[in-house]
Amino acid sequence: MRLAGRAAAAVGAVVAMVGTFLPWLASGAVDRSSYELLDIVERLGFSPDGLVGLALTIWPLAPLGLVMCVVAQWPWRGWQDRWAGWGAVAVATVVALYVGATAAAVLSAPEVGLFRVRWGAWVTLVGALTMLAGAGIDAAGVRRDLRRGRPTGRDRSAPA
Repeated sequence: MRLAGRAAAAVGAVVAMVGTFLPWLASGAVDRSSYELLDIVERLGFSPDGLVGLALTIWPLAPLGLVMCVVAQWPWRGWQDRWAGWGAVAVATVVALYVGATAAAVLSAPEVGLFRVRWGAWVTLVGALTMLAGAGIDAAGVRRDLRRGRPTGRDRSAPA
């Protein structure tokens, strides 16, 4: 069960990563990715302060967060250790919420005559939701393993 959750989170991260490079916005005949969208927001002076401004500022780090999510899901030696399990869940949840909320914000923006929202934001949102589902499945597996008293990777390597 945990492996299925981690696989879903990793696949979701890859889908979300691909989605960030797909067209998010069309202006005229030009399609723009999420990274080009940030440039437009800055150039037109729509960059808000506060939490939204921070989210826009750190968006170029989204691929790094998605790669970190994939790496955290990898079944390293002792991957059944509870701290590694909760760490993988935490990374997937935080990155999925950030990337998914950003995509949802773009999708919920009102359409104006100059700009049209494109399908890249949808792909990113689907990837983020898949990551969240995988993190939830993995979290349920971590809790089940702890309740059953299964040994962690550290317990198996201890001398008898």
